[in-house]
Amino acid sequence: MVSLLLITTLFTALLSSAADQHWYNRNRDTVQKIYDLTVFPANAAIITGGASAVPAGLFNENATGRVTPIGEFFGFQDSIEYFFGLAPLPDSIPPNGAFTNATLVEFTSGCPEVAASTAYLTLSTINPDNSTGPFITALKQITFWRFDDEGAVLKYDAWIPDLDLFTALLKGVDPYTPTAMNNTIQQICALQAQTCVGNNTVYDGIPNCVQILAAKTFGRSDETWGDNVVCRMIHVLLTKFRPEVHCPHVGPTGGGKCIDVAYNDVYFNDQFLFNAQLGQPFTCQNMGMD
Repeated sequence: MVSLLLITTLFTALLSSAADQHWYNRNRDTVQKIYDLTVFPANAAIITGGASAVPAGLFNENATGRVTPIGEFFGFQDSIEYFFGLAPLPDSIPPNGAFTNATLVEFTSGCPEVAASTAYLTLSTINPDNSTGPFITALKQITFWRFDDEGAVLKYDAWIPDLDLFTALLKGVDPYTPTAMNNTIQQICALQAQTCVGNNTVYDGIPNCVQILAAKTFGRSDETWGDNVVCRMIHVLLTKFRPEVHCPHVGPTGGGKCIDVAYNDVYFNDQFLFNAQLGQPFTCQNMGMD
């Protein structure tokens, strides 16, 4: 006869396996839902509706993280603006691209509070009727995640490789020719003139904006974090969310975001950023140990 001890052991193992599967599926589902909201037109709804359009349970109100090579983000509002507000929208300029699919090509979660993923965000042309057109390229994002007890993202450390090459395909031109760089400056200045108004005004008109930005380092998408034009190209997109916060980032001083930073200070400040000892935020604790 099968011993009672063996039956108990098997039953306990089954319960443990079911519990493991629950949080694994929960974490994967959360990450997939986040990336799905970068896909057009879901991202457009959040850009229009703001934080209230983000489903509950995806990000903790204190969600904080780093996205290399873009910067650090503190709190729910910062985090959702990065993840959804920077996802491209069709702009009627060829190739008129937006994300049309989000695929988790890699995912692992060895404990309830930690996961790691690799996502491919497919960029396709958007046809005039908003249907999906030809494939353009894909954006790759590799991320470590930490979740709170309810399964919402609490901390994240993400990396987007080869952003320069992606940007060239997104725009359909080499973004670093003199003509393209001048066009970028003109676009930044025109957009901020629409969103940075009243008490949020940061330039004395478009000509003043163009003059100041033309004198700055242009920068590169592979290292946007700095007092450069490329950083302002990113942050001007966020002025529609909270102009009082993001307009200074687009302005002459960079407002504490588009400023030159020291590599050693901002890419290795995990203890400050995540409020935890080095090696703790994205490591499963005591898993498989006595």
